[in-house]
Amino acid sequence: MIVEFIGCDGAGKTTLSEMLVDPGLLGRQAVAMADLLLDRPGLRGITHPTAANVVQEVCGLPFLLRSYSGRRDYLAFARRMHARYSQTTYDRLNGMRGIARRVGMYELARSRAADRIVLSDEGTVLSAYLFALTDVELDRSDVERFAELVPRPDRIVYVRASVASLVSRATARPDRRRQHIGKAPSEVERTIRRTVDVFDLVAGSDPLRDRVLVIENDDDHESLRRLSTGLASELRPLPPTGADRAHFGAGTASDRPVVEPRR
Repeated sequence: MIVEFIGCDGAGKTTLSEMLVDPGLLGRQAVAMADLLLDRPGLRGITHPTAANVVQEVCGLPFLLRSYSGRRDYLAFARRMHARYSQTTYDRLNGMRGIARRVGMYELARSRAADRIVLSDEGTVLSAYLFALTDVELDRSDVERFAELVPRPDRIVYVRASVASLVSRATARPDRRRQHIGKAPSEVERTIRRTVDVFDLVAGSDPLRDRVLVIENDDDHESLRRLSTGLASELRPLPPTGADRAHFGAGTASDRPVVEPRR
């Protein structure tokens, strides 16, 4: 089963996914997506993100090629969207490298980890970031088409936080994300609001909404750990189509059928 974490930078995706790899929560069957390749002799020492991405690109390529006929429409759509929304040629090329890597790793996990819970904080659905990190006017139909075509994980954990919390975390980072470098807090807030709107649309789309679990993370690290325990109990086979999604906040769960875009 593939479980993907989506949401803004600073929402807590990586922290939450790392907590869930703890054998005490999901058992030994839980594994981080990257560790399907890196947790083996000769590769365990690779910690630099760029080097880890290169390993995933190379090892995932055969799986991407094998699945190409079934993913042709998505890959063609991704090329068109990068041509429209990416700001530079470098962004377009780098963006398509990321698409290829994520699809390759997705197909590798489908092929080799069917009996494990694979946790990904940089998966196929997170590629929707493309629609947020640009000044091009957002076309909602593009997001809807993305949701129709993107390779779908079995569960999507949408980690959310208030805009105020996200701005505070983004501006306090010693290593600011590329999209926030050199920007005033007001500009960072504008980017974050658009990112939140994009992921609200993705999570609320018809093709994906029944796979989504929502985590509200406005609190401290210990609160997130408590939420991870509740989330672990929800990571089981999908409910029947049309069932409501679980919505977590302040350590509790309640049904919530739709994520409405924030204004």
